[in-house]
Amino acid sequence: MNPLSRLGAAFLRDHPEDAAAVLEDYPAESVARFLAAASNATALQIVPHFSPAFTASYLLAAEPAGAGALFAQLQPDYQVTVLRQLERNKRELLLNSLPPDQAVALRRMLPYADGTAGALMDASVASVPGELTVRQAIKRIKRMHRGMKFYIYVTNPQGQLTGVMTLHELINALPSSAVDHVMHTRVASLQAGEPLRSVINNPYWQDYHALPVIDENHFLLGVIRQKRIRRLQEQVPQSDAVSGGLGTLVAVSQLFSLSASHLLGELIAAGTTRQRGNRRD
Repeated sequence: MNPLSRLGAAFLRDHPEDAAAVLEDYPAESVARFLAAASNATALQIVPHFSPAFTASYLLAAEPAGAGALFAQLQPDYQVTVLRQLERNKRELLLNSLPPDQAVALRRMLPYADGTAGALMDASVASVPGELTVRQAIKRIKRMHRGMKFYIYVTNPQGQLTGVMTLHELINALPSSAVDHVMHTRVASLQAGEPLRSVINNPYWQDYHALPVIDENHFLLGVIRQKRIRRLQEQVPQSDAVSGGLGTLVAVSQLFSLSASHLLGELIAAGTTRQRGNRRD
């Protein structure tokens, strides 16, 4: 690997946010080819820092299998925001590339506007019907491959939220007992349409690691974890701070007489030239 490529690879790996800002100045098709030549891990670091509109264009320009695999690993709320940038038929292409349970979960979130509890929630939630026995409920929970399992939410036959218990409480309950006899019936919850400020300021975060999200009819839709709220609180704009990563890159790039933009631009152009040469061969 030549010095230019090594410097570019280090920039992508160590400063993904700055790299994403530079890459958005180039056509999505060029960026898709460029990141396809990098590792999957590098692409996954970069893409979440793109604007949702650019990510949508990038995914459509990328090779379908690789785009689907990468999209599946993004955060659910970001996935939903990206999907909203697309026309219906293109949105379905991405959804159909996902595992069925993940696609179903995202379709639940799509009706809710960005910045609401419904758009922020993880729709993969551990829930069991109240009429099951504790033994049956434990078997069902063991078969669940996705979703938080610290809290087990209980629903009635219509899917409405009726109770909650911790996994520890469920495991230690009498196996023959009905779940709705051992659950807690008072459940703190969030409304799917609640705005972000209301979600963050909910006083129940002092008591719970996660809160379930329900709609106006009390149907259980998903869950928001406290660690997600902490990340949102930490995302405060640093308007007066210059990124250390970008500053470091600029200092180093002066040795090569390259700006950060020029550096990645040279790499993108080199990759495009090689691809054209291969096609002529």
